Amino acid sequence: MLLHFTLLTSTLWASTALAGYDPGATDNIAIYWGQNSAGSVDAGQSQKTLAEYCTTTAVDIIPIAFLANFNPIQLSLTNMDHDENIGQEIAACQAAGKTVLLSIGGAMFNTGPSSVEQAGYLADQVWAMFGPLGGPPAPRPFGNAVVDGFDLDIEAPLPNISPFALRLREHIDNANAAGAQKFYLAAAPQCPYPDVNNQAILHGDTAVPFDFIMVQFYNNAKCDIRVFGTAPGESSQGGFNMDQWDGWARASKNPAVKVFLGIPGGPSAVTSSEKASYKTPDLLAPIIAYSRRFSSFAGVMIWDMSQVFANPGFLDAVSADVKCAPASGSAVRKSNTASLRRARRSHQREWIM
Repeated sequence: MLLHFTLLTSTLWASTALAGYDPGATDNIAIYWGQNSAGSVDAGQSQKTLAEYCTTTAVDIIPIAFLANFNPIQLSLTNMDHDENIGQEIAACQAAGKTVLLSIGGAMFNTGPSSVEQAGYLADQVWAMFGPLGGPPAPRPFGNAVVDGFDLDIEAPLPNISPFALRLREHIDNANAAGAQKFYLAAAPQCPYPDVNNQAILHGDTAVPFDFIMVQFYNNAKCDIRVFGTAPGESSQGGFNMDQWDGWARASKNPAVKVFLGIPGGPSAVTSSEKASYKTPDLLAPIIAYSRRFSSFAGVMIWDMSQVFANPGFLDAVSADVKCAPASGSAVRKSNTASLRRARRSHQREWIM
């Protein structure tokens, strides 16, 4: 099959370092990169190349946002769309101990596979394009770099996402059984429970066994971090519903699945009508402490990298709360307790099959 693509490739750095996500810890921090949300408000705060963030010790997981379309397969990386070194940068991040995912979806992702059969075909293509080398011929947008897995950020009720995700899960399980590199499958539902846009992949017979989910506890007035503490009680905190997501985790297709507390990294990370769902670090501290009580809790997800680095002191303070000595029964990786160094839409490429 003739393949057309418009991305230059280059020689890439090899990486044998272990990735940063630790499923046995509660101190993981994931920060999305790729959408330049702070730069869209203030050009002086535009996101920088991926490699420039990889030395930030506090960050363990970097989901690259987004693979934004299936027909044709497109990446949308805003002001980094023309960065021809992303493959090298991914390898450099992995060598620095980061888990790098490719996030599929986003607000502009509004067309799902047309059939179960196409869902399987698209999953095979995505795996060939971004997964391990040696598969069927396919364009390699990131060259020889191999991402550590995929994140599904589905924000519309789309058809056939479940068979797509299940096929990706099959590829991941086969690769994990055969190789040294560990691959993960994640999702990023919004906090209303159940999230209607992710009903098929999270509930019932069509549910997918995810490794972790990063719940967006922002932009949703009934359940996000703004309503934490509006009602008394040890097991309930007003409308803030981490307890529901913990219950989902224990009953899900993968009862070992982990749950991240998703928060905005700056005031302009949320929509203009939802400003109250941004919280400063002092107000986040009790929310993090409360969330940590749940057995499924794995850490914090932040939207997004440009916001965090335009918000001085935010990551320092959040990482201090996430990576501090945990409550009894929780685990913080030894490397972080021994030494924690605190660091402070657009043209789209197409690959036509």
